[in-house]
Parts: sequence; C-alpha cells; structure tokens
Amino acid sequence: MADDAAAKLFRGAVPDAYEQLMVPLMFQPYADDMVARAVARGPSAVLELAAGTGAVTRGLAAALPREATLVATDLNPGMLAVAEARGAPRPTGAPDVTWQTADAQALPFDDASFDLVVCQFGVMFFPDRPAAHAQVRRVLRPGGTYLFSTWDSIETNAVALAVDEAYRRVLPDAPPNVITRVAHGYHDPVRIRADAEAGGLIVEAIEAVDLVGVAESAAAAAAAIPHGSPMRAELEPLGDETRARIEAITAELLAQRFGAGPIRTPIRAFVVTARR
Repeated sequence: MADDAAAKLFRGAVPDAYEQLMVPLMFQPYADDMVARAVARGPSAVLELAAGTGAVTRGLAAALPREATLVATDLNPGMLAVAEARGAPRPTGAPDVTWQTADAQALPFDDASFDLVVCQFGVMFFPDRPAAHAQVRRVLRPGGTYLFSTWDSIETNAVALAVDEAYRRVLPDAPPNVITRVAHGYHDPVRIRADAEAGGLIVEAIEAVDLVGVAESAAAAAAAIPHGSPMRAELEPLGDETRARIEAITAELLAQRFGAGPIRTPIRAFVVTARR
C-alpha cells in the first residue's frame, strides 16, 4: 500500500468517527498501556509516529516529566487536525506538544534527536516497515527505545471478527477487506522481529497483551469499524445500504455473544520494545 493510498483511507469523515467510536472501544486501553511503558523510561525527548487523533499523545502530554519534549506526527493531516483541535495539555511550565505531518519512512528530524519513539497501531500501514524502522533508528539517540504495537489476528479481537463475518455474509464474493488484510494482517512475531532487525534495531521483547474494549451497546460497537476505520473508504463505493447491512449483522452477532450492551469485548495486540 503506497503512502498516498494509506493516507486516503483516513480522510473525509473518518477522523471524527475514529475519535468518537474507535478510540474508546479499541485504542484507549492500549494507549494507557503504552503511556505507562513510555513514562517508566523517564525520557527527555519523545517522538510519536502515526499519532492518529491523539489517544496516546494526550496521555503522554499529561504524564511525561515536565521538562520532556513531545513531537506528535501523522501522515494524514486530517487525523492530526482532530488531535490538535482536541488538544493535549501539558503541566504548567512544560513545553507544548509539537504537531507535525510526517512520513514515517522519511522523518524530517535530525539524527539522534529523541531518546524515545512510540507508535501505536501504525506499523501495519507502513509500505516498507524495515525502511520506517531504519528511520526510527536514525532519529534515536544511542541506547534509545522504540515502543510500537500491532494488532494480533482478527480471531483474537471480537469486534473486528464480528465485522469481518458480517462483511463476508453481505459481500461473499468480495476480496478480503482492509481490516483482515492490513489492520489485522501483521501479527507474526517472527516477521515483526525480522522487520525491526532489518531496520537496524535490537528487539528486546514482543509481548502479547490482552485487554478489554468497552462500548455502550452492541450497536455502538458495530458502528465503529464501518465508520471510523479504513473500511469506510472501501465501503463508500458500495453505498450506505451495504454499510448499514454490515453494521446491523455485526450488532446482532455482538449482541448474541456479549449482550445488547453495555458490552465488554476481548482485544489482543503485540507490544514491541526495541532499542538502537
């Protein structure tokens, strides 16, 4: 997937829906985990890649040491605009967050500029992961740390699994959708390690982290991926009726498995710790 193609998946109405629907259901639990891991290292200069609408950024801004700097980047200006509009307040006297559009494969920063780089659920969309990892290594200071996460297989993530099942019922002849193909398509620890090492990084740990996603109802959970993820761009040419049918079937499946709501659903991702 070319950079332009990846960016187009997060344009239009997707950023707002992503923030309102996807973040509470899937991203905030891992954002809290990522922030805890980052802050424990006591960094002084932090770079965030693929910041999206700022779930991790907001946590880092509040929890980092007062003297630490934080630069939040994303390839897509629309996502970053939502993040910046929502804000990421820092403690009194701390430097403000710097928001900057940036391509992870061509980072516009000097060598050895940061002692910590974080990236939550962005690596799946990088066209050339070793090249992106090499950029991270370049901007890290010697001994610096890179924390990144990627979703485990769709079978371990209940809402994504239900959406995919509904998608295949409505569109039985369609090719695999972007959720199974990309978002949940990068979950082999051997490959993850190999890509990071090809970028010159030393991988210290690849951990499977099981958390719980929460939604106010099965219907709310069912709306998240069709509206707030790259799937929206894939479904738009097929019309609103197709998307509505997928949502309805997803809601039925989730209600059968978890109740009508509020619901709690299992989510699993890999969190990788690497260093320069």
